[in-house]
Amino acid sequence: MQSKESIALYFKEGTSDKVYECSIDAEAGGFVVNFAFGRRGSVLKEGTKTPSPVSFDEAKKVYNKVVGEKMAKGYSTTEP
Repeated sequence: MQSKESIALYFKEGTSDKVYECSIDAEAGGFVVNFAFGRRGSVLKEGTKTPSPVSFDEAKKVYNKVVGEKMAKGYSTTEP
């Protein structure tokens, strides 16, 4: 599966050391927004924000919203 756009976000505070990955992937003639999260170094839990393929513009809106929410919670693009 070819990813059109992706980001890895990191959060470290006290004993918390988390990673959140988000990507826009082409699927069945449209695009889906997938994510994975968990403690760094462990197996990440995976899911999707779009249960069925949507247009790229719609996927980009969902992707931007998810990334914005995580960054507002203290996640950043630089590894601690």
